[in-house]
Amino acid sequence: MDVSLYDLVKKSKHNKRAMKELIDLFEPKLKKSLSLTQYGQREDLEQELKCTLIKSVQRYNVDTIPGFWELKEQFENLKIVLN
Repeated sequence: MDVSLYDLVKKSKHNKRAMKELIDLFEPKLKKSLSLTQYGQREDLEQELKCTLIKSVQRYNVDTIPGFWELKEQFENLKIVLN
């Protein structure tokens, strides 16, 4: 069954298996980024990136994500303020 990123982030706050799945989902991007660093520093950097991902997911409040119309209204209000 395909799980959305939203659902995976929400589940991963209390479920280690979901967190592992989320890390695995970002693994290709991590590996690609690590290929741009020196070989001797890749392992340490990989651990740091994964720790940062975990901390970011745990701090992120998925319940405060605005819906499409709320986001559209926020952008319109921002345009009015900037003009």
